[in-house]
Amino acid sequence: MAIIERKKKSRKEFLENGRSGLVYVLGKYENVFSESLLEEITELYEEGYEVEDLAETFNRPVMEIIMALLHQADEEKITRAFAYRRGKDGNHSK
Repeated sequence: MAIIERKKKSRKEFLENGRSGLVYVLGKYENVFSESLLEEITELYEEGYEVEDLAETFNRPVMEIIMALLHQADEEKITRAFAYRRGKDGNHSK
């Protein structure tokens, strides 16, 4: 395994400059789902519904639906890939 030289400042250097250097990723999104909602999102997604349609159906941001599906994939409860996304024009893109 190769050692890669870091290009950015270390956390220690950020702290020395009065900055934490930490970013709370996805902190603006709700990350709590009921088990029944996770099951329903998963079932509908596996049936072929698009992430955007699920977001509209459940009145949640697309990112929260993706987070739910990522969780379910990590738990090995989902088999359908979600790497292909529908573009703003409605067509699928990679």
